[in-house]
Amino acid sequence: PMTSSRSILGSLSSRRLATVVAIVGIAFVGRHLASVWPRDLSVAYEVAPEVERLDVDYLQEGEAVASVRFAKRAEDSPVFRDTVRLQPGEYQVHLTLYGARDEAATALRRLVVPTHGLTRIDLKNETFRSE
Repeated sequence: PMTSSRSILGSLSSRRLATVVAIVGIAFVGRHLASVWPRDLSVAYEVAPEVERLDVDYLQEGEAVASVRFAKRAEDSPVFRDTVRLQPGEYQVHLTLYGARDEAATALRRLVVPTHGLTRIDLKNETFRSE
């Protein structure tokens, strides 16, 4: 049996429409997942030479979602590097710096994810309080 050219064109345009709808749907879902998918963030904490240890807590809505602790060896530079996996959003970075005689200083910084490249957090001017 012969098929009319009208029904062939109709099925072609239906397939095209279905393909376009599928592509738009995939793009929408992919964009949504990209906005919530965790990503690796490289962070460099620049500290004064007298800082011996550094404790870092990444807080979101007051809750710690990741933490890292650093201890400097004699040959280490005054920069601690970390790669942390965080979901996109805004974080508070709670930092505690320790000196050789257990002096401590705390600092708070704001961090917005995503960022691209290396994020530097300058702590060189944080001073220890005498108790």
